[in-house]
Amino acid sequence: MAQQPKVRKFAGDLRFFEIGTGADRIPLIPDADDKFGNKPLEQSSLTFGYEAGDTTEVKSKRRDDRYGQIIHRDANPGTTNVTVGALEVPVGFLARMLYGSAVTTTVAEGAVVDQPLTVPSKDAPVDLGHRFVLATPAPVVKKGSTTLVKDTDYTIDNRQGLLIPKVGGDIEHGDVLTLSYSYDGYLETAINGGAVPNKSFMILGDVQDRIGGDEGLLRIPQVDLTVDGDVDWFSDEPIQLTLTGPVVFRSEESALYTFKVYEQQAG
Repeated sequence: MAQQPKVRKFAGDLRFFEIGTGADRIPLIPDADDKFGNKPLEQSSLTFGYEAGDTTEVKSKRRDDRYGQIIHRDANPGTTNVTVGALEVPVGFLARMLYGSAVTTTVAEGAVVDQPLTVPSKDAPVDLGHRFVLATPAPVVKKGSTTLVKDTDYTIDNRQGLLIPKVGGDIEHGDVLTLSYSYDGYLETAINGGAVPNKSFMILGDVQDRIGGDEGLLRIPQVDLTVDGDVDWFSDEPIQLTLTGPVVFRSEESALYTFKVYEQQAG
């Protein structure tokens, strides 16, 4: 039986893993229920590009008709790059928008008892060191052996984790207070802008040919991505990012990237 022509129309789930220290590959969108532990990115495009390398030519210097003719030609390896159109902006890409780096920390729920807190200025909020401070049990703030009064001496921004001295209250510049409070668990990501223009990712593509039904796995061990073009943070339209960068050859790999297609044979 003659084989049917292969007409392709690919769709795929792209999962990005930030390359960490050593062998660590950190999911861009962690999801315990996902088969890779990493939710696919909503994206609209994946494009491979290639820029040819320089060419070295050796020309003949013979006196006859061969003068100036090419007798040897060698093309240096080129550069492969990847461009991704992202329809959603996870924190790892938000850092790329700021041309900075992101540090994510998981803080488990807990409590502090009689924790010292210095008030540099009574005219500014004081960071407690934790966010999502619980209202129950009520936080206790003491100055020495005296328990201060909420809404008279201070207020607390529970979500931001800030102690706010009240005008006329019993909190002065340089006071050392002690606090007892409980806080909820949370995931904190800090982005330091202007630090790193690009970031290294591993990309896994769980790909399907929507016409032929073939399944494929795309694996790019390392691509260094940065945001291509300016991004309007306050655009009237949802933000869409174009990220682009070179594919990096890793010494432990046999190729820049691989794409394996799986076709089930008829029984």
